[in-house]
Amino acid sequence: MSKPLQWGIIGAGNIAHKLAEAVNYDPDSTLVAAASKTPGKAKAFAEKYRIDAHTHYEELLQRADIDVIYVATTHNFHFENTLSALEAGKHVLVEKPFTVNAKQAKILIDTARDKGLFLMEAIWVRFLPSYQHLKTLLKSGIIGKLRYITATFTGIAPPHYAPRLIDPALAGGVTLDMGIYPITFTNFLLDALPQHITSLQTPNPSGVDEIAVYQFKYPNECLASIGSSFNLRTKQEAMIYGTEGYIEFPNFQEGQSFTVYQHNGNMDDLFCETITIENHENGFIYQVAETVACIRAGKLQSDTITLNETLETMQLMDNMRADWGLKYPGE
Repeated sequence: MSKPLQWGIIGAGNIAHKLAEAVNYDPDSTLVAAASKTPGKAKAFAEKYRIDAHTHYEELLQRADIDVIYVATTHNFHFENTLSALEAGKHVLVEKPFTVNAKQAKILIDTARDKGLFLMEAIWVRFLPSYQHLKTLLKSGIIGKLRYITATFTGIAPPHYAPRLIDPALAGGVTLDMGIYPITFTNFLLDALPQHITSLQTPNPSGVDEIAVYQFKYPNECLASIGSSFNLRTKQEAMIYGTEGYIEFPNFQEGQSFTVYQHNGNMDDLFCETITIENHENGFIYQVAETVACIRAGKLQSDTITLNETLETMQLMDNMRADWGLKYPGE
């Protein structure tokens, strides 16, 4: 029996706690240590999970007993922290967004390939059983050829999140933080990246995008219309329209139930069924399992979210930000 993979975490915020719990659920993983530059945070995190604490990232990365690092810092530090982990010879799962821009993403991907290390962006919803089943149904032609997808993912950021979301120095804004979910959702369903893109945004007083709308056209002629905001409450819903029906997916971000409607080419529904596929209460367990399986198999990337898709999606978001005139410090 293979020895469990040993994990270390850089960062000790809310997202790090969810990943730590997921690692502890996984029978092929062991959480060894975490690092935070805030001493009190590092200590409290380590005590909760009965692991070692470090206040210097370098100390964590130099440990020979750690195989894989999860990067859970703010967006602006993803590149620096991931590059350090790769240079230390560690496999890396990095929280979304992968980096601030495509230039940074390419450097990380090239480094991982040169060193023969696994690297993946942590878009955890991609691995949910409900997502996987939905895609299988779409491939079976349950609603015919896909023609149009709408997805809205918004919310009013609570006080402890808002400062990070509005700060340009932390690469704030809705697109990198929330818009990436419906963007990658449509890419996943269509197994493609959009060929034509238009977008609009309303800026926050800080200058970052507060409300954004993206319109995509895919190679198969399917259109997508996506809306996202961190300061607006709307229905969280995706609608997937095909030539022979449509699918309604409330709370698509992590939902378990969606309804399939089939028709005969007119406005009359012939069939309606609600399908429920249960996801684990901690949806991060599936990306942890994927990371372990890929590393065990000697793979440098996941087939479910490839490094090329990550790079192209970063470039897509770069292009939209360029259209808006939104640059982050240091770009």
